[in-house]
Amino acid sequence: MASVTVTADENVHTNGWRQFIFENDAFGVIDPSDDGYSNGVGYAWGKAPIASYDDIDLPNWLKTASDWTYINQGDEGLYTLSYAVVQAMYTPSDLDTPELVEDDRPYAGVLLWHVTMRQFDQNVSRGLSLDLGVVGPASLAEKTQSTIHGVINARDPQGWEHQLENEAVFRIQSEYLHRFANFDIADGLATDASFYGQGSLGNFRSEAGFGLVFRLGTGLEQTYSTINPTGSHSANPYGQISDRGFNWMVYVSAYGGYVLNDITLDGNTFKDSHSVELTHEQGEVSMGVAMRWGSWGLLVSTLRGSKKFEGQIPETDYAGVSISYHY
Repeated sequence: MASVTVTADENVHTNGWRQFIFENDAFGVIDPSDDGYSNGVGYAWGKAPIASYDDIDLPNWLKTASDWTYINQGDEGLYTLSYAVVQAMYTPSDLDTPELVEDDRPYAGVLLWHVTMRQFDQNVSRGLSLDLGVVGPASLAEKTQSTIHGVINARDPQGWEHQLENEAVFRIQSEYLHRFANFDIADGLATDASFYGQGSLGNFRSEAGFGLVFRLGTGLEQTYSTINPTGSHSANPYGQISDRGFNWMVYVSAYGGYVLNDITLDGNTFKDSHSVELTHEQGEVSMGVAMRWGSWGLLVSTLRGSKKFEGQIPETDYAGVSISYHY
């Protein structure tokens, strides 16, 4: 069931969407804790599908920068565009001591502005994204985490005075996805498998890796281009279809990669700060369910990952939920 090539001359109905994201390790399925990647909140929005590259509404500086890249395929295939503002909090295991926990990861808060463009056709999707933001007190992560922990009745971390110093961060990321197998099971119900590869570079985080994603559900041929093997960081895949009926999917994924640098573990680039020894080889498995009914969508996922640094005791384990509105 291959996708059909669509050009700008054909009638393409573009959908818009808005999405709220919440992730927390206290909701992890296996050994839930309150450390590591402790909490994340975000607001995302975008449009999909878009008929041609020229129709993508980007700021002029981004349009100029991306014109010469592989993402610009003119009228070939379709495109998606998404933005997000994301805030993430990282903490050590011992949240009760105000002293520096030297053998555990640093307190770190991150605030990012994120933009992603994707071009897809014939079961192949290519993505290009940019993160710009700040790590440190300017991220306001300490205040956000204290508020959220008060709402969910979790411990209030006492060591934020040892968090990383303010530093501007960036990351450029390239993605490639190939939907290499798909099978119809019943009317409207299908299963598929996709290969995912990505590479990123920046002082925020640099890595290269690949994974596999397996899905079961409806509307898979229209939603493969936005799937991701990690948690609910990405948009609800049903944002790009115009069907206002009920659609659903379940997925399971596995991902492995080599991480060259991670500022939340390595510490500040130009200042002395607390740091730990990064584990370069990392992997994770994730599973979840996505659905859409009318204008509303829901994406629920859980992720289990390997250790991120030498001496890490609990495994990486968190769950995420995102609620989206489509128009």
